[in-house]
Amino acid sequence: MPESRRDCINPILVGGTGRSGSTVVGHLLDHHRDLVLTRPMEVRFIAGNDGLADALSVAIRKPGSTKAREAAELAVERLKNRWYQRATDVGLHTSISADRLEFLSNVYLDIVDSDPIAATQRLVMSIMIDVAPLGFRWIDTTPANARVADRLELIYPQSKVIGVIRDGRDVAASFVQQTFGPSDVFEALSQWERRMLKMHKAMLGSRPSRVFVVDLVDLVSGERTETLQQLCDFLEIPVDPDMVTWFDLNVTEQGAHGGRWRTQFDSNTAELIDQVYSECVGRLLAAGVRIPRVP
Repeated sequence: MPESRRDCINPILVGGTGRSGSTVVGHLLDHHRDLVLTRPMEVRFIAGNDGLADALSVAIRKPGSTKAREAAELAVERLKNRWYQRATDVGLHTSISADRLEFLSNVYLDIVDSDPIAATQRLVMSIMIDVAPLGFRWIDTTPANARVADRLELIYPQSKVIGVIRDGRDVAASFVQQTFGPSDVFEALSQWERRMLKMHKAMLGSRPSRVFVVDLVDLVSGERTETLQQLCDFLEIPVDPDMVTWFDLNVTEQGAHGGRWRTQFDSNTAELIDQVYSECVGRLLAAGVRIPRVP
């Protein structure tokens, strides 16, 4: 593990639609000698709903307004509550004390009205020193990262974003088996479509070559080695032997459960899922969105 650096200014932000493979990509990169996952691996408070990236966006659009102030205060409230301790071992509490978070939040609120970009950068980077104290470059896998890539650029101009895409039918089938997110497969498909479109728009709003899209199928089957090389080239890092070893053992076609939607539901439901998915794909294609490969 490399020595601690006080200010990582070029982090790697991995995201997707949820259940698309961003966690796998995060763990893969964590096995590179020059990279380290944050703790927690999904910090949430930057890119999550009503987080600091959203508050900064409001401040840029409506500087000095009541709405901008309310957005900043809401982001702090969620930072100190919603994202601080999500579960016993999951949350910012695993890395930073409540007292320090309170102090940093108050400093942010004192200056955010006059200089929202500087205030946001200061708060985020101060927290990340504790959340990722080791490693030359850190990785966060908050799923929303890819959907607000353009907003995150204001906070970390030199950051790189990896958007992981996956067949929406498998994403939906995975969501309904979780304790979070949509419990209805068709609601999950609709959410997948909305998030794919949001990712696409965020990518268009980012500077060229800052966002790299990885199709889960390419990573787990087919041209695996080439895809891994492309990922490392994008991040401007060499392929690491330990990372390759972990990749070969853990990133597999079987583990990705491709095509799970065909067997997880009865034949009539599966047929309707396929029909609804085709309609989603048609709308996304018309909007210029890249569609994930079929497993």
